[in-house]
Amino acid sequence: MTTSAKRGERFFPLFAWFLLLFVVGSFGGRALFAAGNLPPLTWLHHAHAVAMLSWFALFALQPTLIHLGKVDTHRLLGRLSPVVVLVFIGFGLSISKLNWQRIGEPLVATANGVNLLWFAGLYVAAIAWRRHAATHKRLMVYASLMLMGPAAGRIPEIFGQPSLLAVPLMLGMQLAPLLNDIVVHRRVHPATWVGLSLALASILLILGLGGSDAWVAVLEEVLGPPGE
Repeated sequence: MTTSAKRGERFFPLFAWFLLLFVVGSFGGRALFAAGNLPPLTWLHHAHAVAMLSWFALFALQPTLIHLGKVDTHRLLGRLSPVVVLVFIGFGLSISKLNWQRIGEPLVATANGVNLLWFAGLYVAAIAWRRHAATHKRLMVYASLMLMGPAAGRIPEIFGQPSLLAVPLMLGMQLAPLLNDIVVHRRVHPATWVGLSLALASILLILGLGGSDAWVAVLEEVLGPPGE
C-alpha cells in the first residue's frame, strides 16, 4: 500500500471520531450555553441520548480496531451492532413522536423519519457488503452522516443564529468522503456516490413532503394530533 493510500485509510477512523466528538460537543454545548429555551427533558430523552452515543461510539471504535489490526474484535462487535441499531431506532422514533406531540412541526418529523429510514437502509447495505471493505466502510460512514442533522442544527442555536446555517456544516461533512476518494484514489468509489446521492436526495424528499398537506395528514394519522 502506498503512503498516500495509508493516509487515506486513516481518514475513516479519524472521521468517525470527529463525528462522535461533534455530536458530543454540539449537544453538550447546546445544554451548557443555550439551555434557556430547552424543552422539559424526560427519561426518553436521556435513553435516546445514551442509544445515540452508543451508536457513534461503536461507529468510531470499529474502524479504529481495523486500523490496529484487531479484526476479530471488530467482527464480534459487528455481530452485536444490530442490537444497538434497533434500540437506537426505537428511541429515535419515540422521540420523534414526542416532539410531534409537543411542537407539531412537519419538517422536523419528516426529516427524522426520512433520515432514520436512510440510516437503516445504508446500515443493512453495509452489513450485506461486509466482505468488501472499501464498500462496507463508506456505506457505514454515510449511514452515520444521515444522523448528523440534529447535531449540526445545535451549532447555530448555540450562537443564536438561524438553523439554516447548519446546512453548510452538513454539506461539508457529506462531501468529506468524496474529497478523500479524489485526493487518495483519484476516483470516487461507487459506494461514496450512493451515499452522497441519498444524502442529497433526502433534502429534496424532506422539503417536498414537509410542505405537503397530504403528507401532514398522514403524519397526523400515524402520530396523532400535533402540538403547538
